[in-house]
Amino acid sequence: WGMREYKIYPYELLLVTTRGRNRLPKDVDRTRLERHLSQEEFYQVFGMTISEFDRLALWKRNELKKQARLF
Repeated sequence: WGMREYKIYPYELLLVTTRGRNRLPKDVDRTRLERHLSQEEFYQVFGMTISEFDRLALWKRNELKKQARLF
């Protein structure tokens, strides 16, 4: 996860809706919504581990985040 400790939230709470953002908790990093998922939920959403995700190119990570509605 890197240096920062991210508070875990359920995927449904972090989803970006088509009408704009949900009301996210104040401590959520809006630029790294995926970091607030549990490891299990991260794998369910992205089909890979966090370390595998981190090795992808930035454009690829952003595409996956858009598909998961976490961008």
